[in-house]
Order: sequence, then C-alpha cells, then structure tokens
Amino acid sequence: MSIAFRWWSVGLLSLCVTLANAASSKEETLNLGQRPMGDTPMIKTLRLHLRDGDYRIVGVDSDDITVRTDGKNKPLAKKMKVRFNRKGDVLDLTLLNVPKNELQVTIEIPKETGLYARMRAGDLSVVGVAGDKDLELTGGDLSVQVPDPKDYGPVDLSVKFGDVSGSQFGNPKGWMGNSIRWDGSGKYRLHAHVFAGDLTLKP
Repeated sequence: MSIAFRWWSVGLLSLCVTLANAASSKEETLNLGQRPMGDTPMIKTLRLHLRDGDYRIVGVDSDDITVRTDGKNKPLAKKMKVRFNRKGDVLDLTLLNVPKNELQVTIEIPKETGLYARMRAGDLSVVGVAGDKDLELTGGDLSVQVPDPKDYGPVDLSVKFGDVSGSQFGNPKGWMGNSIRWDGSGKYRLHAHVFAGDLTLKP
C-alpha cells in the first residue's frame, strides 16, 4: 500500500488531496471547504476533462470532490493521475491513465456545482447534479438525470448519429440524428451532445 498526501490553499478554495492505493481500491478526495480570504471568488463551475472509459458523476451533499473506482481492473487504477487547476471561480480537473475496460470511475461532486464535461469515448452518466450542465461525448452513451424540467431555462440536446430518448423536453426532431431545443423559465442551462451514440434523459 502507498499513501500520498498533499495540501494546497488557493484563495477561498482549500484543496486536500488524499490518495490511497491498495490492490483493490483507489480513492482521491478534494476538499472544497471554503474560507473567506479577501475578494477571491467561490468555485462555481467544475470542468472535467475525460478520455476513454466508464464514468459516473454523482451530485452529493458535501463540499468534497471524491474519485472512486470499481471493477475487475481496480488494481490498474493505481496508475491513474488527477490533475487540477483553478482559474477564478472555475476548477479544471483532468483524469489521466484511466484503464479503458472493466473499470467504472465514480466522481462525486457538490450537487449545486455547475458541470462542464468533455469526454472522448465510452459511457458517461450524470446523476443528482442540480446546476448548469454542459456535456459533450464524441462516441458512446450519455445519460443525464432530469427530475424536474421546470428547473431549466435554455435546453439544447443533440445526437449526430444515434438517438435522443426521454420526454422531459418534448419529442426529438431530425431524420439523421436527433435534437431537442427547449426554452423554459428555470434558472439552469442544459447542453448535451453526442456525436455517435445515444443520449438518454432519466427522471
């Protein structure tokens, strides 16, 4: 077993990264506890940069961002790296060296955080995140939980080669690929696009 501990204090954002590697597990936690320090803005948006794999993003009642792994290839997760960078009220988080097969990565984030995610290929699901969402996947399946469509203002959903399913914002249109445009009165924005694959809205 190897354990590494590092501490950063950046304005209002205190990042505590704990890495614990064992033969069967890997977990990293970024503590987003906020401390008033001058005029430094609070973190409002998390930007995730993902490559290939199976990812699940879950909104939780916590100030932490936690990365967990599960699956047959958990021992290979010890090679994973998490890189992050803060710019104003935006935190960029990049996951590197993630095994492509037989591994699911769960990323728990504060549920009111605005979420931006870009992913190359695989499966991506977003559950319990109440803020703005800007999601794009090149190839694979994307699922987004939308319990109440009244929470959203502008909605832009599209698939180039594949299907959009879910009736929260009406029926998809298009003879090649599918798209949905909707303009509500809610405070959140939802943009989701898949180039090749399926986009599913879940209640």
